[in-house]
Amino acid sequence: MEKYDVIIVGAGPAGLICAEKLSRTDLSVLLIEKDTVFGDKVCAGGITRKGLGIFDFPDNIIEHKVRKTAVHSPGRSSSAETPETIVITMDRKKLGIFQRARLDNTGIKVLSGTRVTEIRENSLIISSGEEYRYKYLVGADGYASIVRRYLKLPVKKKLIGIQYIVAVPDLDPKLEIFLDSRHFNAWYGWIFPHKDKIAVGCCCDTRYLSSKKLKDNFLRWLESKNIDISDAEYQSAPVSYDYRGLRFGNIFLAGEAAGMASGLTGEGIYQSLISGIEVAAYITGRKEESEEMKYVIRYNRIQLRIMKLMIYAGPLRAILHELIIMLMNNRRFKEKVNKGFS
Repeated sequence: MEKYDVIIVGAGPAGLICAEKLSRTDLSVLLIEKDTVFGDKVCAGGITRKGLGIFDFPDNIIEHKVRKTAVHSPGRSSSAETPETIVITMDRKKLGIFQRARLDNTGIKVLSGTRVTEIRENSLIISSGEEYRYKYLVGADGYASIVRRYLKLPVKKKLIGIQYIVAVPDLDPKLEIFLDSRHFNAWYGWIFPHKDKIAVGCCCDTRYLSSKKLKDNFLRWLESKNIDISDAEYQSAPVSYDYRGLRFGNIFLAGEAAGMASGLTGEGIYQSLISGIEVAAYITGRKEESEEMKYVIRYNRIQLRIMKLMIYAGPLRAILHELIIMLMNNRRFKEKVNKGFS
């Protein structure tokens, strides 16, 4: 039976960056990924400027550098253009390939196309029947994390995200947010510009609006916006925002397995990267939370408060949305919102 100091389950952004950080130590590390393609995940593909310092992202994975934004309610709109990039959109598969390549020529062992079928105390079983022992185990295996299930931490807070990838030859390179409680309850619709296409989607917590109702509403909304989806690619996925912590003895959670996404926006790439870095630091001996992790937790909590306000507002939600857009036309308020959400 092979033994590793660290076994990481899942090779998304969190698992890959955790492995990269650990590759700079003397620890033996095994990274297990169930798929053969890295980074193939349903995602609008945006990372805000607070995450741009984590990597020097190569141009080949960047689809668009966003400087133009617009926020809409049924009755109003507010547009902005900034001199600096506030969001980049990227190809998630290319991000996965980029992160995976950073493990080349390191001591990290990678098993792709391999499922973890059972977790035991200090060991796990993979789909081939082989057993591996670990000193530390990292669950970076997404929404349906087997590691999280082993820790008996059911996901109670989740969003459902649905979107279409629509080819747009004459692309308006603008990121747009749509606040419309008639269709999206307390959440929102989005248009993210990519190279020659857009990701147009929406999300909500299924405790307040069922997946079927959300999709029905979304289709009506798309029709009202004259967005043709006849040749578009449909995507849908659940997103966990049920954060309970990263450390559980010698077992750690990172990324969506830890519930790191925002419950309001579904944003999760930046949070996943920070959590992966954090877990690597804990394994190598750090005891205290980093300032970056404290920021992520604070950022997500603020967004949860906004989400709860919108939920509890009920019929007044539409008025709040109109008020937000009205305030967005104030320069100082707009700058604060752009800074806070990017």
